[in-house]
Amino acid sequence: MLARQIAIGFGIAVIFPLLVYYGVSIFHPAPNRQSFFPITTPLPTNATPEQRKEYADEQRNRQETYNAAAKDFARTLVIVSTPSGIAAILVGAYLTIHAIGTGLIFGGIFTVAWGYFGYWQYLDDWVRFVSLLAGFAVLVFVGYRHIAVRRTNPTTP
Repeated sequence: MLARQIAIGFGIAVIFPLLVYYGVSIFHPAPNRQSFFPITTPLPTNATPEQRKEYADEQRNRQETYNAAAKDFARTLVIVSTPSGIAAILVGAYLTIHAIGTGLIFGGIFTVAWGYFGYWQYLDDWVRFVSLLAGFAVLVFVGYRHIAVRRTNPTTP
């Protein structure tokens, strides 16, 4: 029975972040690197300086366009994943079915982390700090409420 509960919790923890990611991808597709950098013939070894400069400018423009699209997708993902992950943590903390609750808590943590991971490089340090502080506060609040309820009512799971 315990193995099934662990498997269910683990499955929820793994599938929930993927569910959020692909849900976002349906409405706002992630940029495909191959569409920004198609396979082209390389510059010949005897290319003129003008050809080299033109090729480098083209590659730089493609990279900037791809970076802008990646940043836009990452922003959308963090905007959706953060509230989804926090909601999963809060719901999981108050469910009486331990396997599902634990899976939702871990899934929420992984979802928030995955959302921020893609957008982390674009954030200012103060936003990073506030985000981490908010996540830390939610986890401490959930943990404290859950433990405080257990101490006042030992029969509560």
